[in-house]
Amino acid sequence: MTSRLTPILGSSIILLLVLGAGLRNQYLIFASVPLFTLVALIKLFAINPNLNVEVKVTPFHTSIYEGESAEFNVDVHNLGPAVGVVDVLVVIPSELELKDGTNHYIGSLQEGESVQFAFSVSPRVFGVHRLGPVRVRTLDILGSFVEQMVVDFTFDLKVYPEVQYTSQIRIKPRNPRSWPGEILTRKTGMGMEFYGLRSYEPTDPVRKINWKASSRSEELLTNLFMSEFGGDTVVVLDARSVSVLGTPPNSTITYATRAAAVVVYRLLRDRNRVGMIALGSRLDKVSPGFGRKQFDRLLTSMIGIKPGNIWDIRNLAAYLSIFFSRQTQIVVITPLMDDNSYEAVAEISAKGYPLLVISPSPVEFEVQYMKRGEIERIAEKLVRLERETKLSLLRRHAAVVDWNVREPLAQALKQMNQTWVKAR
Repeated sequence: MTSRLTPILGSSIILLLVLGAGLRNQYLIFASVPLFTLVALIKLFAINPNLNVEVKVTPFHTSIYEGESAEFNVDVHNLGPAVGVVDVLVVIPSELELKDGTNHYIGSLQEGESVQFAFSVSPRVFGVHRLGPVRVRTLDILGSFVEQMVVDFTFDLKVYPEVQYTSQIRIKPRNPRSWPGEILTRKTGMGMEFYGLRSYEPTDPVRKINWKASSRSEELLTNLFMSEFGGDTVVVLDARSVSVLGTPPNSTITYATRAAAVVVYRLLRDRNRVGMIALGSRLDKVSPGFGRKQFDRLLTSMIGIKPGNIWDIRNLAAYLSIFFSRQTQIVVITPLMDDNSYEAVAEISAKGYPLLVISPSPVEFEVQYMKRGEIERIAEKLVRLERETKLSLLRRHAAVVDWNVREPLAQALKQMNQTWVKAR
């Protein structure tokens, strides 16, 4: 099709002629001559580019973590006649930023010629981000004819929350399961913690003989160790609209999701069976499981949840009692911004579940945007006092970690074991 160049040139010629005749200015009339010549050349020599270009985008990564980058390679192949100018643009969403290379190519293509270019993107926030489509435009060398097409390319890049290192997370299910894990019991069996000594039996392995103690006794003595088993844990992620404060990547939901990623990674590494319930625009349930595949399932569920109010959190205790036994450890990650969340936590505890609450403090988000006047300082003290009062009441039902998001999560989790013991 004809580009906007020819109509613009034609309008300019008419305007110059009208102004020159009206003002009786011969210079304006003479100025229209080059433009008229250019229009004539376009009509005589310009050729419709006849767009026939194939574009293939090859991703090198399907999923990355925050702080990493994803690479893409783009192949452009001309299946038609030579093209004076070809313009190829791979659309990148606002949640991703161009880190290296270019997603935009402009150049000429001979018949059958191919060109390649590459680029990499880095995420501003975790989630599922869609790249595409690819917009292609060709022009003749004079820019008079243009053809456009949209290549039906879409690619969903999964960006997982950053998983920080943290020391072992202590959980205390009432009845650990039969598989090996990191939960110490008072029974003897396979483990690393010393329990006591007993007389050697022929079936005992030689490496368990305590030679030092045996030298002071009249018989061989064997070391006994405390059994270490795994347990069931369900992580509840509160992503309701009422729990949203701030904007990604600096929001309560963002930090809650990052905390959930750290917790499930650590628990899975400690050989626990971990599941998850995410509350947001939908109710998403992942059954407990082990291993790397389970970790990927949990992360995929986290980044796919959008804020919403489709489900009342006060129904959570009844929902848990249907699908999970009372021996299941429950970890609720919520900013605790409404009374319903406090009621839900208390009801879960009343059902008899061992319960741990990790709460990204919404006060820290509010403080960031507050002015520092006298009235604001008084308001901050009142907000902190109200939250601490509610948390003190909540600690009667559960172990609570009040996480200041300005500090690393690992630092807050160091207090988890002591908090749990007090709550018990």
